[in-house]
Amino acid sequence: MAGYGSLLFRRKAGLRGAILRMSERFFWSSSAVTQSGPHIRDANSVQRLWNYFVIATLPAWVIGLWSLGHQTNIAIADFKLETVPGWRGWLLQHADIGFDAFSVVACLLHGLLYFLPIFLVALVVGALWESIFAVARRRPVDEGLLVTAWLFALMMPASAPLYQVALGMSFGIVVGKLIFGGSGRYLVNPALLGLAFLVFSYPSLLFGEGAWVPVAGYDQPTVLELVMEEGGAAIIFSADYSFWEVFIGDRPGAIGVVSTLGALIGAIFLIITGMASWRVMLGALIGLFGATMIANAIAPGNELWALDWYWQFVLGGFVFGVVFLATDPVAGPMTDPGRWGFGLLVGVLTVLIRVTESSYYEGVMFAILLASMFSPLIDFVVTELNIRRRRIRLQGVQDE
Repeated sequence: MAGYGSLLFRRKAGLRGAILRMSERFFWSSSAVTQSGPHIRDANSVQRLWNYFVIATLPAWVIGLWSLGHQTNIAIADFKLETVPGWRGWLLQHADIGFDAFSVVACLLHGLLYFLPIFLVALVVGALWESIFAVARRRPVDEGLLVTAWLFALMMPASAPLYQVALGMSFGIVVGKLIFGGSGRYLVNPALLGLAFLVFSYPSLLFGEGAWVPVAGYDQPTVLELVMEEGGAAIIFSADYSFWEVFIGDRPGAIGVVSTLGALIGAIFLIITGMASWRVMLGALIGLFGATMIANAIAPGNELWALDWYWQFVLGGFVFGVVFLATDPVAGPMTDPGRWGFGLLVGVLTVLIRVTESSYYEGVMFAILLASMFSPLIDFVVTELNIRRRRIRLQGVQDE
């Protein structure tokens, strides 16, 4: 019994130590230093790389918080609710913040009160699984938990039940990352895989009535949903949406996904800092443009197939997915030509899924997952072609 108690104590200490180390690595780099070559001296680390991705999403996050609060406060005003049920309503009323849809502060704080529980649940659940695997394997906690929980929370609807948040995060972090060995070894982005798991397990989470504006009885679908289910770009204008409203992010949707403007600001930051591949981003845009032009030529009379490329660009989560998910340095190709091909594939598949699949029309999510599955093959083909080209060139030199 003494031996068992000692072992149990050590395992608890190991779990506690893993959690402490994980919290420290959110803010501090690892003290481990490579002692033998080959290596290069660089201030960047894996944790710092992921921190840059979190920083890059901040503009989209802030705009998304405002948009969620704005849509929710509009619904409250439309229903003429004198009291808003729930702890959020109580807190905002007693803090004299209120529910003014034209108050930036009121909208931001209202949106934040929906985002924080989702993010904290995702973070705690992910930390638990990371700590369990770290203790079981007797290895340090992996990097990347913060960015995985953050991106996962940004893609969730405000009305998501917290138990579904926990289930999706568990699936993404365990099946998508930890069973492959952790950071640097997974095949697809864990946050995206967790969202895909929820989409198939709970279809009403993203595609059900009232999913995006968390006010009971208020059903305001996303602009992409309106286009796909009610017919083309004409429905956008009939619903009183302008291109610039959709571009900025004044529309229903997931907090981090609604603002194309915010995602583009993040893209500029990632490109300037060298943390994400501009080839993937530009390749995806070219693929989207090319596939849309082909669809327009094939079926000009079909409202979905005839949708202009700039609407395909701002609708849904295309820009968010391309900037923050498709550029995942682990799940994407390592070669520059492979990154071009990967981006093109994401853009083409996004349009193809949107115009052909009526059930799951948010094509960028599935496009990135499918392209990630082919990422090793893309790099293999590029490498083999380079080897063949060099062999032919070398043979020509020898013949001379």
